[in-house]
Amino acid sequence: MTLPPPAGILKLDQNEVPIPPPEHVVAAAAQALSVSNWYQPAALYDEVRQLYAEYSGVDPSRVWLFPGADDFFDILLHRVKTLAAPRPTYFLLEDQSAFHRVALVQSPLTGEEFRLDFSDFLDKAKRADAVYVDNPNNPTGQLLLDQREVEELLALGKPTVIDEAYFEFSGVTVAGLVDSWPNLAVVRTMSKAFLMAGFRVTPVLAGRGWEIHYNTVRFRVSLASLAAARAALYKRDYVNDVVRQIREGAELLRQGLAKAGVKTWPTWANFLLARGPPGFAQLLRKHGVWVRDEEQRLGPGYVRITVGTREMNLQLLRTVAAVLSPASAPT
Repeated sequence: MTLPPPAGILKLDQNEVPIPPPEHVVAAAAQALSVSNWYQPAALYDEVRQLYAEYSGVDPSRVWLFPGADDFFDILLHRVKTLAAPRPTYFLLEDQSAFHRVALVQSPLTGEEFRLDFSDFLDKAKRADAVYVDNPNNPTGQLLLDQREVEELLALGKPTVIDEAYFEFSGVTVAGLVDSWPNLAVVRTMSKAFLMAGFRVTPVLAGRGWEIHYNTVRFRVSLASLAAARAALYKRDYVNDVVRQIREGAELLRQGLAKAGVKTWPTWANFLLARGPPGFAQLLRKHGVWVRDEEQRLGPGYVRITVGTREMNLQLLRTVAAVLSPASAPT
């Protein structure tokens, strides 16, 4: 069976961590598949909730598991007509908002550092039905809010979602506010540092003000995915090593891309924002390297590059050096 990426393609466009999950996670999923004629038991769903609660430092009743952030976004978007968010922000949130006919009231990230003007954003949040901030931001990799600013938004009393999909890489969280602010929901994922993108396990830490029906959501994450998540959380020491490798890889890419004349930004995630010549993403794609094209949202030459293994990062740098001449690099 052929699985992505296709042979000969360097796939760095979807923020997957290209390291296989550890054997104990794979073995747990395989064991679950052998009894997949049975529905996933409530006890297993609850055990994973308990384990993630211990990991994140919240009460287990505040933890919900979804098969992807999009499943949770539906709960938010069904109840509002306007949503305050940064621009740019997580593309899936933008797409789902358009599908649900929810108007985004967006505050643009400004300057060379892609900062969020908090006073402007707070003003937009006051005029919207709900609030969403990805922190770190996708695609820039920048942290946009501190805890004080999050609490100021929460004080508006509106449903507020802080997306911490890259928490393991940033180390920054507002999970500790969930018990005291009923309108807060913190979105996490096991797709990145836990190496489980294909399993689709998204923990959401939701305050008591969020209406989530237990018997509706507990069947959504598959038996194999719950078993894999259980194993990963019981023996999660590998996550620290993954984070270390990705941080080292990000620095290798930053230094190498700078030598090639490509501008990059510091990152709090497992990807880099970079700017090469106009059409940079398409130029790399012709040479078998896939990165995410961000020209429509950020301007000519902008790309988002997933940090790969050392071998993948070096291959990317060799390709960039081969296809870019000094005259084509940005000034």
